[in-house]
Amino acid sequence: MPLPTSSLSRICNQVRAHLETLGQGTAPPDWEVTVTIGAPGINLPAVNNANTLNLFFYRFEPFTFDTSARPGDVQWVKLFCVMTAVGIDEDVDSDTVVDFSAGFNELRMLSQVMRLFQEQPVMLIDGDNPGEVWHTQFIPQPLADEQINQIWSTQGDTVYRPSLMYEITLAPVEPLTPAPQAPRVASVGSFADSSTSNPNRPWPANRETLYPPVPSVSVDSANPQWAPAIVLVTGPAGNRAANLSLNLEVPVVGGLADFSGLPTLDIWIAGDSAQSGDLTLVGQLLQNPDADRSSGQWVDIDPVINLSADADSLDVENLPGPGGTGFALALSHWTGIDNSNNSWQLQLFVERHIQYQADTGQWVDLPHAADGGMGIRSNPLLISLTREVP
Repeated sequence: MPLPTSSLSRICNQVRAHLETLGQGTAPPDWEVTVTIGAPGINLPAVNNANTLNLFFYRFEPFTFDTSARPGDVQWVKLFCVMTAVGIDEDVDSDTVVDFSAGFNELRMLSQVMRLFQEQPVMLIDGDNPGEVWHTQFIPQPLADEQINQIWSTQGDTVYRPSLMYEITLAPVEPLTPAPQAPRVASVGSFADSSTSNPNRPWPANRETLYPPVPSVSVDSANPQWAPAIVLVTGPAGNRAANLSLNLEVPVVGGLADFSGLPTLDIWIAGDSAQSGDLTLVGQLLQNPDADRSSGQWVDIDPVINLSADADSLDVENLPGPGGTGFALALSHWTGIDNSNNSWQLQLFVERHIQYQADTGQWVDLPHAADGGMGIRSNPLLISLTREVP
């Protein structure tokens, strides 16, 4: 019976596949290397006329800054991997003369590994859950003589081969049942009550709450690393309001939430208005299936790409009218929303991706989710939905 696949084994296998193709979509024609996982004493004697790179994950250490993790939380560990090259003699032109010796091929393989991890020290791996991405970094570590002796003395009669050691950090060990994640604070307020038996009781309708203040914002687009800014604009013409956090109630019909009356929300975006399609709306949705909101997970929504800034500045004293922004949030953007749940929160950002070009000394904009570069996010927006009290 096959064993279940774990996040740890998946990451190790993704590293193997990454080296098998040298970080490219398909392996380059001059990289005919077999990459294996396991102890050198088992794998290396079985090498059959092929240049081979063996990955020996020999040590696992807990991440020391995450000691307070709960049983349902992800456990983060550091992996230590010895990468050993086993080369073969190659006669490229079939003239019975060895053109590349086994030792020379071993050096070629190791140098390609060092080059790859120097140029691409970070690897993004799709996680087990939708929208989840694991961020893994390769850190070179020295192999002292004592370590070499300790490792290879356990490998039987296998002859020592030139090797590298890398710390691969951080790798997740995911629980079978994740711990519930908490909602964000949408507003603050206070009131006194004589009973503490129900901490999740609805907030009294006649009690005022305070929302984050909405300042006017100007974006300095002359700075190539400018960050966009966003605000929700709601209300009818002549009575528009700017919001960073918004609480809405939805009616219940037949035990299910009725989203048909959910308003379309205008999102006003500040950035470089001279550019077009350089921004992306991203976010996460939390749905609580239980009335006491004791469960739920934040899950990424589908991004909305090719958005553009409305203006260089957001003046909260002069808000655009209904439909006056370039983008309006509709229910279709709440990816995977389920009306059988009891409460929902949507957290939104607008982000841009840029990359520095060393040859020109300029920063250039990249498409969403492009390899390389860095992402710059706006301030967050938070929309909370709850069922109307019957």
